[in-house]
Amino acid sequence: MNRAFVTALLTFAALRSTAAQAPGDTLRLTLDTALRRALDQSFAMRLARADQAEANGQVREALSAALPQLTSSITYTRQFASIYQGLGGADTSSLGKLFQNTPFGAPNLWNVQLQATQLLWAGGKVGAGLAAAKAVRQVATLNQAETAADVTFQVTQAYWNAALQDRLLAIAVENLDQARRQLRQVRLFRQAGTRAEYDLLRAQVDAANQEPAVVQAKNGRDLALLELKRLLNLPADQPIALETTLESPDATIPVLATDSLGAPERPGLAAADVTVTGREQLLKAARADHWPTLSVATTYNEQAFPQSVFPAGGDVFRRGWNGELKLSFPIFVGFRTEGRVEQARAAVLRAEAQRDQLRRQVELEVAQAKAEVAAARALLVARRETVRQAERAHYLAGVRYTNGMATQLEVSDARVASQQAAVNEVQATRDYLVALARLERALGRPVPVVRQPIEQLAQTFNVKDTQP
Repeated sequence: MNRAFVTALLTFAALRSTAAQAPGDTLRLTLDTALRRALDQSFAMRLARADQAEANGQVREALSAALPQLTSSITYTRQFASIYQGLGGADTSSLGKLFQNTPFGAPNLWNVQLQATQLLWAGGKVGAGLAAAKAVRQVATLNQAETAADVTFQVTQAYWNAALQDRLLAIAVENLDQARRQLRQVRLFRQAGTRAEYDLLRAQVDAANQEPAVVQAKNGRDLALLELKRLLNLPADQPIALETTLESPDATIPVLATDSLGAPERPGLAAADVTVTGREQLLKAARADHWPTLSVATTYNEQAFPQSVFPAGGDVFRRGWNGELKLSFPIFVGFRTEGRVEQARAAVLRAEAQRDQLRRQVELEVAQAKAEVAAARALLVARRETVRQAERAHYLAGVRYTNGMATQLEVSDARVASQQAAVNEVQATRDYLVALARLERALGRPVPVVRQPIEQLAQTFNVKDTQP
């Protein structure tokens, strides 16, 4: 009850904050706030919570078989013709009058009945069915956790994709500005008569060639934001701004604190084990159909036989009460029980095979994710160093061109190389952060990390590379 109250309170607060925000306002999202919203309002989590509620209902239904069954009914019967009519002729004291206040001769019958039934023993079927239902509920809980892990990874990946596209757009815009500044400089040189017409034409073409890149980068950013909005269950026209950037302000990146990460703790693995247990309980319940069932029942009823439709004040309700103890033996049911047992046994074998297959798959995912983290980190360090070299080369090319020692083509090539190096760096940063998220998804838990400067990592790799 406390958990439901807290969930309802959080949902109300989220809806209230959403309603308070105008549709045209820009929604500023950090990675943490995006994850919280996705875990609360995404379609996948809503479906997982519905599965959990359905599993709770299955447990209640299975428990009902072990509890007393109490039913009540009111029945009215109208007898239009009876074989006992006319038995006494005209004599009102004869046999016909005797039957007029009985179920045989009364034209109207009212029956008020209360019945209670309790199953005493069914060969363990009820207990096995209840255990299987509880296993289904536990599987639903674990699947909800598995879904939350999936949603977390998908939103993290989409967020970093959007941040990457946002950064690529900024790089394209900056590159266009640099090309236009270079064009203005070449025009001044041309007016002064120190540069040839070829340099001016080259600068004009170079600046014009950067405009489609800006349009393409803007389109890529818009598509990435739409995908993020879909995962967060946001309207497509809702403006959003990403507050978490790919590059940290202190130029550090998260690095695994240890190489020994331990065994995976995926909720899906635990769900597979519980599924096998539940299938075994269903097999036990199927085998219980070979045993007899013992039950006890009692019925209390009140009957009235009025001459009119509804009982009047003079009509008397006659009371009946009986008890029953029933022992039922399944002698032959056409091999139905054997068929159910065979199907339940096959379901156990299937669940065991799926569990073992999932274990091998998770082991492979963890190994691949660890390798991807190591490769992405090495590539990121290398890209970082390349960016510095490309920026330095671009600067020197500009100085050489100003002093008449280089051509416009060399400046253009250096700028394009610098832009490509910057693009490669942000792409490597995105790949590294996504690789860390994928490793956490494969393990089923956060990994221990420490933040280290990229320069320090570059020195570490350089030392390793120089060792024989």
